[in-house]
Amino acid sequence: MEIKSFCGGYDQNFTYVISSNKECCIIDPAVSAEKILSFIHKKNFNPLFVVFLHSHFDHVVDLDIYHKNGIPVYGHRSTKITVDKGLEDGDVLAVGELKLTVMHTPGHLYDSICLLAGKNLFTSDTLFVQGCGRVDFPGSDAKEMFNTLERLKELPGDTVIYPGHNYGPTITSTISKEKHENRFFKLSN
Repeated sequence: MEIKSFCGGYDQNFTYVISSNKECCIIDPAVSAEKILSFIHKKNFNPLFVVFLHSHFDHVVDLDIYHKNGIPVYGHRSTKITVDKGLEDGDVLAVGELKLTVMHTPGHLYDSICLLAGKNLFTSDTLFVQGCGRVDFPGSDAKEMFNTLERLKELPGDTVIYPGHNYGPTITSTISKEKHENRFFKLSN
């Protein structure tokens, strides 16, 4: 598996292209589709799908362009955005030999999901390096976020997190580091 990250968009957003055996998918479409598709074409990858990890405007950029290029768009089944496939907790997506497991992670938004690919967790605005997504938006829920973070803390310590924004001192982290450095991981009931 290869992971290529792109930073840009509205507010230091990340978009990820992950590939295996010349197949790829686009995760958290926040950077212009033109830039992402240019990279994919240069690498001669076959893009299988785009997955947005929640439906805030800065994470669903250029979905129409992906559709025009014949690339299906996936999101959680509860989203209000029209998707080609509604995902549920526990669904498994394949990219080459790579398997991505869908985790429904509400809190920041009701349709938030994370994708777990081996020891790599794509978290969007659910979990940042030393932070987590805001819970004061319509569709947010602080109690759900607490439960989601409790669930993520149970993942192996060496799981690498890939957030949706470049808000921390590093661009990635691990569950173990976040247990020690993320104040939101230290909250209790």
